[in-house]
Amino acid sequence: MTDIAAARNEIDAIDTAILDLLQKRNSAIIKIAAEKYRDGAPVKNQERESAHLLELLKIAEEKGVSPSLVTRIYQEIFADSRTRQLSYIHSLDAADGNAAKKIRVSYLGLKGSYSYLATHKFFRAAESRLSEKSCSSFQEIISDVENAAADCGVLPIENTSSGCINEVYDLLQNAKVHITGELTYHINHGILMAVPTDLSRIKTVYSHPQPIQQCSRWLLENLPHAEIKNATSTTEAMELVASLKSPEIAAIGSGEEAPLYGLTQLCGGIANQKVNITRFIVIMRESIMVPPAITAKTSLTFTTENRPGSLIKVLEVFSSRNINIVKLESRPRIENREGLIWAETFYADVIASTESALMQEALHKLKEVTGEVKILGCYPATAIPDEA
Repeated sequence: MTDIAAARNEIDAIDTAILDLLQKRNSAIIKIAAEKYRDGAPVKNQERESAHLLELLKIAEEKGVSPSLVTRIYQEIFADSRTRQLSYIHSLDAADGNAAKKIRVSYLGLKGSYSYLATHKFFRAAESRLSEKSCSSFQEIISDVENAAADCGVLPIENTSSGCINEVYDLLQNAKVHITGELTYHINHGILMAVPTDLSRIKTVYSHPQPIQQCSRWLLENLPHAEIKNATSTTEAMELVASLKSPEIAAIGSGEEAPLYGLTQLCGGIANQKVNITRFIVIMRESIMVPPAITAKTSLTFTTENRPGSLIKVLEVFSSRNINIVKLESRPRIENREGLIWAETFYADVIASTESALMQEALHKLKEVTGEVKILGCYPATAIPDEA
C-alpha cells in the first residue's frame, strides 16, 4: 500500500469517527432540549455558545488547527444544535395534543378584523391551540408580549396602498421583542352597511386609519362630502355601524366578515391599489434561529447623522458582501447632544441570516459606520406563502 493510500484510509477512519461523535452529540442535544422544554428555557444560549467557542479556539491554537476553520465548523454545529432542539420541542408540543400549552396571541381588533384573519392564517396548523386576545392598539399588543401576557403578537407593518405603518416601526425601535415570522394577506376593503341604502345617502364612514388611507382616492371620488371618522379597528367600526342601523352610516372593512356583524357589502374593491396586500409580522420575547437550509430575512435599524455620504457608506457595507437589501425606510430623529442634532433612523430588511459569517461581518462594519444598530429579528423570509 502506498503512503497516499494509507493516508487516505486514515482520513476515512477519522471521518467515520467524527460521524460517530456527532451522533453522540446529537443524543446529548435531545436531552438538553427535553430539559429546556420542561423548564420553559429559551433554545438559544448565546453566552454559553460564545464561551464554549473561545475554549475550543484556545485548544485549536495549542494543536495547530486553523482558528477560522474551527469557527466555521462550530458555528454550523451550533446552528444545527439549535435547529434540532427546536424541532424536538415542536414535536413534544405536537405530541401533547389537547394537553399542549396554549399559544397565547394578541392582535388588533375583534373577530373578523384583518389582523384576526392574518393571525389564523399564520397559525392555521395550530388553530385549536390558540388562546386569543383582541387589542385596541399596537402598543397594547407589544406590551402583552413584553410582559409575558402573550406568547406572540401579530402586527401589520406595511401595505401596498398606504406604505409603511410608521407607528409600528417607531414602537419596535424601543420594544423588547423580536420579529420571528412574517406573512402577507390580500386585503379586500368594502363599504359595509347595516340597512339597505345607496352611496348618495351615506354621510359618515367609520374605520381604522389604515383602511381609510388605503381607500382615500375612492372616498374622495365617491363620497366627497362624507365625514370620515377613525375607529380603533375595522371590527369596532363594524360593531358601531351595526348598532346604529342607519342608512347614512357605513364602515370600511372586510366584506367576507361583514355577516359576522349583520352587515352587507354595498361596494367592494375600493382600495387605491387593485392588488392591496398587507404584510404582517409576528413578534415574540425570544429570538429564533432560522435553519441554514431556509432563506432568512433580517430586520434591523441603524441611525446616521445628516451628513453627505452617510447612507452610501451603509449601502456599501451590504453591497460589497452581496447582501440584498429588500426594504429601506427612514424616520427623522432629533437628538439633544450639546444642542439639537437632526439624524435619520433607517429601517432595513435584508436577505441574510444573522448566523452567517458574512452577515456577522456586515453587522460589525455597520456599527463602525453608524455607531448604533439594533436587530429587530431574524426569521424565515415569506415563511407563510400567500395564496392567490
